[in-house]
Amino acid sequence: MRKLYIYVYTIGNKLPKRDKLGIHNYIEKEFLQAFSFLINASLEPKSEKVTSVKKARLQIETLKQLFRTEYEIKVITEKAYLNIELKLQEISKMTNGWLKYLQTQNPLNQN
Repeated sequence: MRKLYIYVYTIGNKLPKRDKLGIHNYIEKEFLQAFSFLINASLEPKSEKVTSVKKARLQIETLKQLFRTEYEIKVITEKAYLNIELKLQEISKMTNGWLKYLQTQNPLNQN
């Protein structure tokens, strides 16, 4: 997640001011929020991790849509979009796997 954020951040340096301060700025904030949820989940007691992992999963899915929009309005190149999307899909799979594991460990906390 951290390496992907660094890549996304460096893309922002090459964007026009309007895009950099518009959609890309919002994407960066969402990215940092997802990163924060994952860090919280890693440090919380096992019984409380599910909530943070679910929030991170939602943020990651939102990021996928925002990057797709950024690509469709030609803010980022196809190469950058495909690179980001591939990594986000991998992160999403890992997050969903973590959530499933947590829910099998504590079936009462599946809300």
